[in-house]
This record gives sequence, structure tokens and C-alpha cells, in this order.
Amino acid sequence: MTHKILHIIAVLFTALAAALILPRFCKNNRSYFSHLYSEAVYSEILQDFILSHYEYTRENGQIKAFTAYRDTRGNAIDYKALDSLCPLNNAAQLAFENRFPDTICGQEVTPREAEEAVFRHRISAPSLDYGLYDLIDRYSYRSQKFNTQDLMRFTQEGIEFILPESNRIDTVKSGLFNRALAQNDFVPPMTRIWSPANRTDLEQQGFFLNDSKGNLFRLSMSEGAPVVEPLNRPDDKEILLMSFCDEEDFLALAVTTDGDSYLLPRDRSGYSRLPLPSFLGKSVSLSGNLFYYFFTLESDDSTQYVVIDKSLRPVNRYTTKLVTPEPAFDFSAYLFPVRITQSAYTGIKVRIGDPAKFLFVNLLLALLTFCIRRRQKYSVEVQLIDTLIVALLGIYGMAGAFAIPYRRNDKKEKHSI
Repeated sequence: MTHKILHIIAVLFTALAAALILPRFCKNNRSYFSHLYSEAVYSEILQDFILSHYEYTRENGQIKAFTAYRDTRGNAIDYKALDSLCPLNNAAQLAFENRFPDTICGQEVTPREAEEAVFRHRISAPSLDYGLYDLIDRYSYRSQKFNTQDLMRFTQEGIEFILPESNRIDTVKSGLFNRALAQNDFVPPMTRIWSPANRTDLEQQGFFLNDSKGNLFRLSMSEGAPVVEPLNRPDDKEILLMSFCDEEDFLALAVTTDGDSYLLPRDRSGYSRLPLPSFLGKSVSLSGNLFYYFFTLESDDSTQYVVIDKSLRPVNRYTTKLVTPEPAFDFSAYLFPVRITQSAYTGIKVRIGDPAKFLFVNLLLALLTFCIRRRQKYSVEVQLIDTLIVALLGIYGMAGAFAIPYRRNDKKEKHSI
């Protein structure tokens, strides 16, 4: 039984590898991976988006890919002219080649100003939460040391500081902070917590957290004493996410539970509503330069590009739809309904096709697997294991089942006549 369990585990790992590799044989489908290599930039010279994507040509019986650049009207753009059409994002290169313009959109701009204003930021929730946090004192920069006694965690009753040397709770310090939270109407337990990634901001600002009522608070420490500050919510809506950016223009971008987005200034004086579509169900990234903020909102079936100026006024927007596979290559929807893709831009994504096609092919492959294993005279137990794996995982499971061999004694015993 043990070797069969190990066999199943090996088959599952092989099926995962097959899910990553086998769909790549569909590269002849020009639209299959095109969404992974589609990007957009905004040209302040053209006042339009420049879209880049893969296009394909067939030469000597082989399909070759090259990157094509076009504006939203379909006009082709020479890649050699890209940097001069987007001078704010390419200031260093243009200055090195002595091609940086004296004015951009009627404003005098130096290469240094343009270069220092460029930033990129991925708006996402924390990927890991271990439940332990370092509450750094705002004056820790004086000694450049961190106290292990500042390690804390949140419980159903409030906050607990831990003494790592003895793994005991610091009841005195915990009580001090819990009283400060209660005096500011914090109702435990904490439901969401965020912190700046920049060390200086973390020291000065501390943590931002929601209590059980959805109210927002800021928690920090000054010379060992708790600092608890109730904060206003944007349009009195509960915050779903706060994404901190290391920029002078603002401290964080806040997303509420209804998908609206706001900028929080560094002085926390108030929120500024962003003229953007809902963030819910989307992967969002932000880039900026001296004049504009550029948002990319990617969903399962489309990508929206939105440009706003530094006064948060809409400038331009464009939406691209994911290209549907060509009918000639529709077989991939049957064989590879679950596709795992990875790129630096989108990260790891699982794309699921039509489940009806998936089940139809799975049943056929499962029947074929059963017949093959039966013909090979494997035991009934082996036949059922492989048939079930293929029925659940389709061609990926079939690849794993036949790639990992069984032992000889898993076949039926041959009886002499």
C-alpha cells in the first residue's frame, strides 16, 4: 500500500509539471500566449497609448514572433522612436544621447526631475501573514537597534507582547497597550492590518488596522508608550486594502470593500477619491511620472489602462479584450482546459476553460486508460487508481500515470494451466 501512495504522489507532481509544459505545444496558436506579452505605455507626446504585443510570421515552415508597437488607432510605431515619444519615462537615456527636449507639453522639464519622478508599484494584499509583528519605536533610529520585546500578536481579546527569551507574555506592556486601544474605542479582535514597507514610514506611522466593527486605527509606539489614533474612513466605508508606496505624493492607496479607491496623503488629512473603475476581482498596478499616474487593471477577460494627472483628473483610458483562440486551434480547449501561466507582469495564474469540454475529454481518456491497464494485465486496484486520476486530471493525469511505472508485482499473477 505504501508504494501505491508514493506512486500517486509522484503522478500528481508529474501532472503538475505536465500542466505547465504541455500547453506550450500550442504555441502555433498565435493568440494562446499573446496576453502574457501585451503591455501599454502612455505617450505624453501623442496623448495616446502605445500598445506592444507579439505578432507572428511564418518563415521556412517555422513561426517566428516579434514585438509590434501600435497606437490605439492601429497605426504602427517604430520601436526606435519609442523613447522620444515617452520622454518622461526615458529621461536618462535621452539625456545620455543629448535628445531630451527642453519642454514637454509646454512645460520646462529637466532630465533629473523627470527621472526622479518615475516609479512603479504593485497594488496587492500581503502575501504572507505569520501573525507576529514588530512594533518599532519611532525613536529607534537613535540607537539603530530593535528590541525583541517589541514582538506582538493580536488575539480575540486585544494585543499581546511576547518575551522571546522565555516565550511568555509581557502582561504589563500588553495591558498598557490594550487600555490605550480601549480608550480610543477599539473593539477587538483586529480583522485587517497593514504597514508601510519603508522603514522610516514604519517607524513614524506604525500599523494601520481595522477592528471588529470595521473602524480604522493607527497604532505606533513612542519611547515605549502606546500611540493609538482613530482615523476617518474614506466616505465612511470600510477599508479592504491599504497599499503603501514609497512616494512623496501620497502615503498609501486605500481600497474600500465596494472596490472604490482613494489616495491617503502623508499628513493623513483626508482621502482623495480616484476616478477609476472598481478594483474588485482585478490585479492592479500603478506607475507614475512627473505628469501622470498610470493604472493597469487586469481581469480575467480584459485589461483596462487608465491615466490621470497629478490633480487626479481623468486624462485617458483604454480597454483591451483578451484574444479568443482561433477555431483552427480549438482542440486546445479540450486537451488543456486548465492552463497555468506565469510572467513577471501577471505572476502565476490559473486559467480554466469550458468544464463541459473538460469532463467530456476526461471520460474518454479515463476509458482509454482503463482499457490499456486492463490489456497490460495490471491488478484491478491499479486499474481503478489510474482511471480515477485520469478522470479527475484529464490529459495531465494521463501523462503522469503513464510516466511513472508500477512495480512488476502490481500485475495480476499468471496462473499455470
